[in-house]
Amino acid sequence: MKLISYALALILLPMAAWAQDSRFDSHDAYVRFIDNKIMSRDFIPLITQMGGRDEYTPEQMNSANARLLNAMPFDFEETALIKKVDLGNGFSQEMRAYWNNRTSYVFFYAFLHQNTDELIVLKFSLNTNSEKIFDKF
Repeated sequence: MKLISYALALILLPMAAWAQDSRFDSHDAYVRFIDNKIMSRDFIPLITQMGGRDEYTPEQMNSANARLLNAMPFDFEETALIKKVDLGNGFSQEMRAYWNNRTSYVFFYAFLHQNTDELIVLKFSLNTNSEKIFDKF
C-alpha cells in the first residue's frame, strides 16, 4: 500500500500546476465531473480538464494513465464528501472518498475558489492513502 501511495505521489505531484486552469460553471458541475471521471477511472479527461493538456506529451499522459489504472484496477461504486472546510471569501477545501465492493479506496482533495461566475479548482490531489489527504487540512 505504501508503494502505491508513493507512486501516486510521484505521478500526481505535477497536478497542482495543472489545476490552476480548471474552471466549472458551478460546484454541482464540478462534483458531477469529478465523480464521473474518478468513479470510472477515466483519468486522461480528468487530467486534461484540470489543465494538463499542454503539460505532457500524449506518451507521458498515457504512461501516467496506465500507472493510475494499475494502482486502482476496479471502477468505484460509491462516493462521499468526507470533509469540507470553508476558508472564507469563496475559498474552501474538500475531501471526497471513492470506494467499491472490493475494498478499494481512493481519496480526492481540492482547494477551491468560488467567485461570482465560476468555481476554480486551484489545487487537487488523488491518493490511495487517506492520511496524505487529511494532512492537507
